[in-house]
Amino acid sequence: MRDLKLMVPGPVPISKETRAALGAPITAHYGRKWAEFYHDTMQRLARVFQTKEEVVCIPGSGTAGLEAALSSCVVRGETLVVLSNGLFGDRLIEIARSHGIKVVSVSVPPTSVIDPGLLEDTLRRTRSPAAVAVVHCESSSGVLNPIRDLAAVAHRKGVPIIVDAISSLGGVDLRMDEWGIDVCVTASQKALQGPPGLALVAVAAKMWDRIRSLPSPGWYLNLRVWKHYAEKWKDNHPYPTTMSTPLVRALRQAVDEILSEGLMARFERHQRTAYELRRRLEALGFEPFLSERIASPTIVAMGGHEKISPDSLVRELLLRYGIRIARGLGPTEGEIFRVGNMGFQASLERVDKLVSAIEDLLTTL
Repeated sequence: MRDLKLMVPGPVPISKETRAALGAPITAHYGRKWAEFYHDTMQRLARVFQTKEEVVCIPGSGTAGLEAALSSCVVRGETLVVLSNGLFGDRLIEIARSHGIKVVSVSVPPTSVIDPGLLEDTLRRTRSPAAVAVVHCESSSGVLNPIRDLAAVAHRKGVPIIVDAISSLGGVDLRMDEWGIDVCVTASQKALQGPPGLALVAVAAKMWDRIRSLPSPGWYLNLRVWKHYAEKWKDNHPYPTTMSTPLVRALRQAVDEILSEGLMARFERHQRTAYELRRRLEALGFEPFLSERIASPTIVAMGGHEKISPDSLVRELLLRYGIRIARGLGPTEGEIFRVGNMGFQASLERVDKLVSAIEDLLTTL
């Protein structure tokens, strides 16, 4: 039986089959046979991005993928419009500024989505923006931004859009090609239900022309470098450095599990279990932090209870029941608790176990 105690917004539990793939004997990260396996894995992963575009796999955290995307697509002195309603939107601003990129930030409260009209007004007032960057699911609050509408606004203005889908891809419908997302970044350990350690960056064909033309800094987190070696060493070693073969094998197994379930069925499951958990927690007296209309299916965020604060609930669930959920982050610190509803977490069995533990806890207070 899978561990039922890890209910944080990533990392998530992985299947026994994925654990077996992760624990298989180490193999070389080069050679024709391995290269074919790697390319096939990335093609399968592209189906989860709902794209025909290329996916770059970089050993590192999701933040490594974000830094690669931002610094490769926008360079020092250019202007990036960043839309933020939480900690991870603010992190995009920090990353960009660390590379000397001029940032025009648009911030709204963590209980609000980014209004496409606000982006349109900002682009109208901003001189020569190089790109827009935004988080799909702001995991510090669980709010889900309207990426499809934001991408449409950016494209009407002729500006590419970079999307942080680290906490959404694999658990929420995100259509990279249909919606016109230019660069989409995710990581292996959240709704993709793989182990931590891989940053995954899908890049639209037209963005490669821009990336190649820019004097972008660095080497390891430079997408131009990864593209160069993907083409130069395609049949033997399609990346510039050592690839983690165990993590790629584990990711392949996790992606196959996703595709076997079916994307639409998977998205509906996440939506259903998130709704059920919010409904049952509200019935216990917890305050919903967000309206259902803007809440992500991958993270359930709730406010306090008359008997217990969010931080105390997080602490007591871990101490008494061995269930780990998460506190608020950044602007939501101390105000909410967060429950991961990603991959194998998104099941009614897990909802039942968590709610039963909270009910029991409340009776002792």
